[in-house]
Amino acid sequence: MNRRGTRRRLQFAPGEAQLPADFGERLTAIKRRAGLTWEEMAEALGVDDRQLLRWRRGSCPSGGSMFSLIRLASQLPGGLKELLGDDPSAAPRKERFR
Repeated sequence: MNRRGTRRRLQFAPGEAQLPADFGERLTAIKRRAGLTWEEMAEALGVDDRQLLRWRRGSCPSGGSMFSLIRLASQLPGGLKELLGDDPSAAPRKERFR
């Protein structure tokens, strides 16, 4: 609720994540920008390298894993823009949080 006591409108339904359709490509770009192998990136994020493969194929990272990914991207010049993008018209892909 805002100060007027009215509810704010959400741009997406609660419980749904909207990932860009090219999320796998963005993940690959972050890996390259960091100069990591997939195994090193998985270790840095605290996940199994098979989990990274699932994300690249369209699976949605969990909240904690997404937080780790955002932290990694934030340490790279241009990493957050690479990961999150800045094109609001990009077509999102809806996934349910697990």
